[in-house]
Amino acid sequence: MIKTLRQSRRPRVALLPPMAVLLACALGLAPEAQGSEALMPAVENKTPLQMPAQAAARPAYLARAQRRFDQGSQGSQVIGELQGGVFCTRKNEIVWNQNSAEVMLPANALFQRFRSELQQHGYPVPSAPAEPLFREQGAEAAAERARPPDFNLQVGVIIDQLQTNLCGKGSDGWTGEAYVRLEWQVFAPEQRKVIYRGTSEGVFRSRERSLQGNAPPIPLEAFGVAVRNLLADPRFALALQSPYDSVAAASGIADSAVARSAAPPGRPLSIDNQAAERGSSEIAKRMPELRSAVVTVLTERGSGTGFYIGSSGWLLTNQHVIGQAGVVRVRLPTGRELQAEVVRVDAARDIALLKTEAPGVRPMPLRMGEPGIGEDVYALGSPLGDAFNTTLTRGILSGVRKVRDLDFLQSDVAILPGSSGGPLLDKSGQVIGITVAGLGAKGLAGMNFFIPVGSALERLQLKLQNQDQR
Repeated sequence: MIKTLRQSRRPRVALLPPMAVLLACALGLAPEAQGSEALMPAVENKTPLQMPAQAAARPAYLARAQRRFDQGSQGSQVIGELQGGVFCTRKNEIVWNQNSAEVMLPANALFQRFRSELQQHGYPVPSAPAEPLFREQGAEAAAERARPPDFNLQVGVIIDQLQTNLCGKGSDGWTGEAYVRLEWQVFAPEQRKVIYRGTSEGVFRSRERSLQGNAPPIPLEAFGVAVRNLLADPRFALALQSPYDSVAAASGIADSAVARSAAPPGRPLSIDNQAAERGSSEIAKRMPELRSAVVTVLTERGSGTGFYIGSSGWLLTNQHVIGQAGVVRVRLPTGRELQAEVVRVDAARDIALLKTEAPGVRPMPLRMGEPGIGEDVYALGSPLGDAFNTTLTRGILSGVRKVRDLDFLQSDVAILPGSSGGPLLDKSGQVIGITVAGLGAKGLAGMNFFIPVGSALERLQLKLQNQDQR
C-alpha cells in the first residue's frame, strides 16, 4: 500500500505517525486531501469568579452535550488540518462530523472536565451516590422508589463551532491549537425552566510542548478554557446562587415556597417609615443612628443581616437567610434579642418581611429613585456572625444589571458571608439596595449584587406612610 501511494505521489497519510494513521478514518480524512489550516479567532482568557465558600450555591453538573454540524452535501465541514512529519509539514484535512466529534471531544471527557473546573473554583457539584456491596432481590426497586427527586441544577452545552490544527508527534504525542465556541443553558428542575443562557469561547495552543494522548487532547483543553470563561460570567454565578433549600426541596416544601412567591402576598401593607430628617448630609454623623436599625438575623441554618424599615417593628432581610422558618431571632447592636415573625416572602426576588415588637429605634430612610452610576455607596452588615455586626464598608455603584429578568445593583463595595439582607446606603444614609450575593475573583475587585429597595417593596406590596420620593 505504501508503495502504491509513493507511485501515485500521494504519500500524506502514510507518512503521518502511526497513531495519526489509525485516527485518519475517525477524523474523516481523505488520502488525497490537501490540508487547509484553520485560523484561530482571538479569545480573551478571563479570570473565573471564585464561588465564596459560604455562598448558598446549588450543586450543578453537565447533564447534556450536543454538537452542531454543518448540513452540507457530505454532512460535515473542514475544520482544520492534521499534520505529521518531523516539522509537521505533511497535511490532510480534518472534517467535523459524528465520528470525529467523539474522537476529539468525547462526551464523558466533557462531563468530567466540566465537573473538575467547577470544583477547582469553589462551585458545589453533586456527590456520587454510594453503591451497595450486594444487591438483594427487590432491593433495587425499593431504592429507586426511595430516591429523592433530583434538585441539582442541570447544565447543557451545545458545541457550536470547533476549529483545530493538529500535529502527531511519535506514537501518542500531539502539538497544535484549537478553538471552540459553546452555547450554555442551566435548567432548574423544580421550576421546570431554564434560568441561564449564555455563550463562551476558548482557544488553546501548544506549539512547543507535546501533549500525550491516544486521541488529540488539544480540543479538550480549549473546552476547558471556554468553561473557565463561562465561570467568569457573573450571571452564571448568580444563577447558581439562587435561593434554595435542598432539605426543604426534598420534602416538597420548596414547591410551596415557589407557589407562595409567584402569587401576590396580599393586599398592600402600610409601613410606618419615618421621613428622614434634613439635618447633616454627612453619613458619618448619622452612622450611630443608622447602625442602631441594623440587626443580626439568627436561625438554625446560620446568621444573616436585616434592617428596620418601620417604627413598629417591620424589618427586611433575604429569603435565603431565613429559609423556610416561620419565626426567627434578631439581635440588635445593643445585644438585645427579639423574636421575629416571618410575615411576607417573595422567594424569586429573595426578599422577606419580618415583624418584631417595637424596637425603639428609628427605621432606616429609604430612597425610591434609581441611583446614579459612580455614586459613593456604603454597606452595613453582620459578616461572619454577630461578633462583627454593623460592619461598614465603602465602594461605588458600578452598574444596574438584569439577571433572570430581575434588576440588580452592582457595586465593588466589600461584603462577606453573613452580610446578606443588609442595607446598601447612599452618601446621605438612605437605603437604595439590599445585599443579596457577593462574588470574588483572585486579582480582581469584588463583584457584589443588591436588590433595589423599590423593587423589594413592590414585590412584597408594601406602602410607606412617609415615603421620600427622592
